[in-house]
Amino acid sequence: MHSWKKKLIVSQLALACTLAIASQANAATNDISGQTYNTFHHYNDATYADDVYYDGYVGWNNYAADSYYNGDIYPVINNATVNGVISTYYLDDGISTNTNANSLTIKNSTIHGMITSECMTTDCADDRATGYVYDRLTLSVDNSTIDDNYEHYTYNGTYNNAADTHVVDVYDMGTAITLDQEVDLSITNNSHVAGITLTQGYEWEDIDDNTVSTGVNSSEVFNNTITVKDSTVTSGSWTDEGTTGWFGHTGNASNYSNTLTADDVAIAAIANPYADNAMQTTVTLDNSTLMGDVVFSSNFDENFFPQGANSYRDADGDVDTNGWDGTDRMDVTLNNGSKWVGAAMSVHMVDEDGDGSYDGYAVGTEATATLLDIAANSLWPSSTVGVDNINTQYDENGHIVGNEVYQSGLFNVTLNGGSEWDTTKSSLIDTLSINSGSQVNVADSRLISDTVSLTGGSNLNIGEDGHVATNTLTIDNSTVKMSDDVSAGWGLEDAALYANTITVTNDGLLDINVDQFDANPFQADTLNLTSTTDTNGNIHAGVFDIHSSDYVMDTDLVNDRTNDTTKSNYGYGLIAMNSDGHLTINGNGDNDNTASIEAGQNEVDNNGDHVAAATGNYKVRIDNATGAGSIADYNGNELIYVNDKNSNATFSAANKADLGAYTYQAEQRGNTVVLQQMELTDYANMALSIPSANTNIWNLEQDTVGTRLTNSRHGLADNGGAWVSYFGGNFNGDNGTINYDQDVNGIMVGVDTKIDGNNAKWIVGAAAGFAKGDMNDRSGQVDQDSQTAYIYSSAHFANNVFVDGSLSYSHFNNDLSATMSNGTYVDGSTNSDAWGFGLKAGYDFKLGDAGYVTPYGSISGLFQSGDDYQLSNDMKVDGQSYDSMRYELGVDAGYTFTYSEDQALTPYFKLAYVYDDSNNDNDVNGDSIDNGTEGSAVRVGLGTQFSFTKNFSAYTDANYLGGGDVDQDWSANVGVKYTW
Repeated sequence: MHSWKKKLIVSQLALACTLAIASQANAATNDISGQTYNTFHHYNDATYADDVYYDGYVGWNNYAADSYYNGDIYPVINNATVNGVISTYYLDDGISTNTNANSLTIKNSTIHGMITSECMTTDCADDRATGYVYDRLTLSVDNSTIDDNYEHYTYNGTYNNAADTHVVDVYDMGTAITLDQEVDLSITNNSHVAGITLTQGYEWEDIDDNTVSTGVNSSEVFNNTITVKDSTVTSGSWTDEGTTGWFGHTGNASNYSNTLTADDVAIAAIANPYADNAMQTTVTLDNSTLMGDVVFSSNFDENFFPQGANSYRDADGDVDTNGWDGTDRMDVTLNNGSKWVGAAMSVHMVDEDGDGSYDGYAVGTEATATLLDIAANSLWPSSTVGVDNINTQYDENGHIVGNEVYQSGLFNVTLNGGSEWDTTKSSLIDTLSINSGSQVNVADSRLISDTVSLTGGSNLNIGEDGHVATNTLTIDNSTVKMSDDVSAGWGLEDAALYANTITVTNDGLLDINVDQFDANPFQADTLNLTSTTDTNGNIHAGVFDIHSSDYVMDTDLVNDRTNDTTKSNYGYGLIAMNSDGHLTINGNGDNDNTASIEAGQNEVDNNGDHVAAATGNYKVRIDNATGAGSIADYNGNELIYVNDKNSNATFSAANKADLGAYTYQAEQRGNTVVLQQMELTDYANMALSIPSANTNIWNLEQDTVGTRLTNSRHGLADNGGAWVSYFGGNFNGDNGTINYDQDVNGIMVGVDTKIDGNNAKWIVGAAAGFAKGDMNDRSGQVDQDSQTAYIYSSAHFANNVFVDGSLSYSHFNNDLSATMSNGTYVDGSTNSDAWGFGLKAGYDFKLGDAGYVTPYGSISGLFQSGDDYQLSNDMKVDGQSYDSMRYELGVDAGYTFTYSEDQALTPYFKLAYVYDDSNNDNDVNGDSIDNGTEGSAVRVGLGTQFSFTKNFSAYTDANYLGGGDVDQDWSANVGVKYTW
């Protein structure tokens, strides 16, 4: 065991030459709970000479029993305010029979100042060394504040009519908690601590070293634990905060300036370079805040030889051992929504002026690439060079051979449970693990870590002037995102993200949302874009998303997946982009061709490299959707170019994207991937189907008027009258371009009268129709309203020939909505007006007094005109003149059963051939698209009319029409009439 009187980092305070310990008679009264207590006092009387005296040592009330020393303060402080500095120097430093707990508890209190393990007076007893190091300090801070804002003790008075003034500076002693002993530190329950500084104040010495046969390595480790729960740790202060101000306001120890200053350090663990043991510190935050930098200083142990030494085990004089080193560690873990703002700094002590004493710091822990009898434990960002061979002309020492080193210490950071780290300045660590919904945000700062791994829906966000560098980056079910304002250059250190190997898998996302003019913001040697398969056989692919960037990737794109679904390694990586994005895959330019190059001369990073720029299986996803753009703007556009004829990578479509009026998907053509045009989008399909759907409504209304006129010729005598009828139907339209399903419901009312002419009997009338339609296909939906005015007539000649005619005016209102492929809601509306006519002629063959067979022929037409309109997603539809004609040849047959002169029942049947002629197209975004529905069909109908009285009757019929572009699955007409 060995301890140092001269401490590194922590200054020693020289005060009066006495221990300010209460008298033995007062030993039981040093509990300061519930009081305000000052650790510094001024005396100038007969008992004490004029000076400042320290009364801040904590100790138990058993002086002369189990301890050599009592204390000024009982080490359980509750509901107190302490001004000054509390020291644990004598807390548990006594005889071997000591049963005191080496513990200090601060609860519900405010320490306006700090806690130290330093000797606070000039004549501290050396007996502290007898058992001090074997009993760890337990320090508990519960619902308390230690603010590190006590910077001076000042006394300004008079003595014998003369000024009596004293100042004791303590601002440079350390932060709120500054200890050189092993400690288990607990900070809980809404506590606030302004800085924690831990140094290695003693060692367990090795016996000699391993270059001699008597050498024995000490396996002891100097351990510290810091647990912070529901509390805050901020930076402390090593300077006098009262010397500067802003509008008269001076700083606090907890203020963070984001500059390279010791005053920004929240937690420091500083291993002693003269020690023979490792110093290992574990920091765990739970639902807590860490505001400030974490500094980890590590040097090789005293008996370690970075460049090697000659072992006693042989007599050849060769350098063959590294000696002994216990690896220092700093492990910081954030749990349960904890947040850290600050830098993670790995440093080591250096002798800046060459006087043999450590007096400064350099970046990084100490490290060596000379690995004789010790294994590598880390990687070196600047790489390692070879060892010169005197038998060769080649400059081995001037060329890179790898990156593996042995470091004196390792700094690891882990985030769990939705925790967050916002980096500042420059952070240098060994491993970064981001888990379970946590996030690390790197902006205006740099982060270097040997490895970075993300799991469980976590995030690494690289913002403006943020830079992240690592050897391996693993993105598992998580996201690494580069914002569009990152700053980057062509040098390796200028990249916003640098990694030798990036692996993206299990729904992970590498999101490179950068400006297409950024200079190489993402640099990697290999991008392993792969997938996992769950127990249900579902593929969970890693995603590489470039958005709209025109990105040139000097990186090998690899995975070990195949597009053969029958193989066990079926899977894929997923490349995502917008339709205006482009990815060029150049590869990293390395080839694994060591065998063809003189041994030892091949570049180290070529080993195991892929020859091709892209290998494996991939799907390509188009993420954006828009209603704007013509076919020429998208169809055949190149998305990916693999700049390597040796590439055997396969690419296929992951989705269809709505672009303009059509959907598009990725299609591989050789070593390129282009946009392939597919079917209409849902919203374009609905927009183009509206005129056809309007025509369907009008045809139902036309049939309703026709039924009224047909019924006037059969059954009991009809002298004209008033009538009302419900009509409805279902339609399925499909012309190979448009496709829809439509439901229609409406009502018509009419009034007419019978007029006897010279050669015919006439029915002349007028009607009004009101209908609602519901049209849909996939996500597309159209709500339709129509209003129609009719005039109609029928002439029934004495020879049983009849002619029916009608003229109509219609107005259609259509409200369209749909969901685009990217989930965006789109809507729009259009109105159109239409003129229509109908003409029907036939002959009634009478079968006795009650039956009839009526062959007929008809022609009808609707002529629509609509306005230009634009959907909310910018798809433009030109106003269309949509003309439709219907030609029909058929036969009606029926029989009237007369029950009395006032009651009769007339069932009837219809069979007809129908031809729809509707050769139309419409301009959408400047492209002409066929939306006409036509073709031959067969109509089959059944109906009946029943006269309750000679003036009141009801009728109903149902029809099916199928075979053309529009199938009428059913239609119905139910009405009543009152005749004059």
